[in-house]
Amino acid sequence: MTLLEFQEFVRNICAYYERRIPNDHTLDLWYDRVRNIPYESVEWIKGRIFEQDTFPKNYPVAIWQLYQAWLEAHPEKRAPDRTQYSCPDCESGWLVLEKQLPQYSIPISHSAPCARCKQVKAANYMSLDDAVRNGYRRKDLVSEHTVQRQPIRELIESIGRPVPDPAAM
Repeated sequence: MTLLEFQEFVRNICAYYERRIPNDHTLDLWYDRVRNIPYESVEWIKGRIFEQDTFPKNYPVAIWQLYQAWLEAHPEKRAPDRTQYSCPDCESGWLVLEKQLPQYSIPISHSAPCARCKQVKAANYMSLDDAVRNGYRRKDLVSEHTVQRQPIRELIESIGRPVPDPAAM
């Protein structure tokens, strides 16, 4: 809700309970606590406050508690679950790309939101096919930075010289 909507909301509650309207500083402090509550829940919250016998002692806490009750009464208004899933084209919603340019000795890196899974909210998306057509190649962060496990015997043999046995010392 906006600051103006919140101030009107408080004025209505104060008028109902015949209370003095708080000063601007208090309103600003309260607003900072409840600014993320959507305005569509305000009429419902106001109705529940009017059902109480007294003006709420801790106004922002009372509003948050009533907002939680509103969410339980209207579960369809809850934000969708943003669980991430594994997309074969990207890393958690991002295409990680690189492109070799003649003027540079190492490839330049680039990232873009994935058009296939759209896990990241963005104005524009890029598909892996579009990236390849533009000369980019996918950089697989998982396999590139995964340490390959080797048995200790193979590691010792790869050194190329005998390694003393600590148990024999």
